[in-house]
Amino acid sequence: MNEFDPHNPPAEFFISDEQGMPIGRVNVDRLQSDATLLMYDMAASAGDDDATDRVSVEWLSRHDPEYFGYLATAALSLTVRCILGPVLEACDAAGLRLRAGLLDARDNAHRTLGADE
Repeated sequence: MNEFDPHNPPAEFFISDEQGMPIGRVNVDRLQSDATLLMYDMAASAGDDDATDRVSVEWLSRHDPEYFGYLATAALSLTVRCILGPVLEACDAAGLRLRAGLLDARDNAHRTLGADE
C-alpha cells in the first residue's frame, strides 16, 4: 500500500468495507471544496450555538456517513491550519496567552478523559 501524501493527493479514492469490497468513491477535488465550505460555515457560526447546530444539521443531512467522516476530518484540519493557527499567531504577537491556555486544556482533557490509556 502506498503512503498517502496530503500535498499530492490522488484525484479520487475508494472506500471499502471490512472485507475490502468497494462501497464508495470520493472525488478529492469535491472533498476539498466541501471541506473549505464547511470550515467557513462553522467558523462564521462561532459564538452562536444555535447557528452552529444549524450548520451541523445542514451538512450532515447532505452527505452519507462514510463521506461525512472524511469531510469532517478535512474541514477540521483546514480549520486548524487556516483559522485557528493564524488566530493563535495574532494572539502570540499581542502577548495574549491563548496558545498556552489551549495546551493546558488539551493536557487536562487527556488526563481526565482517559485518551492516553
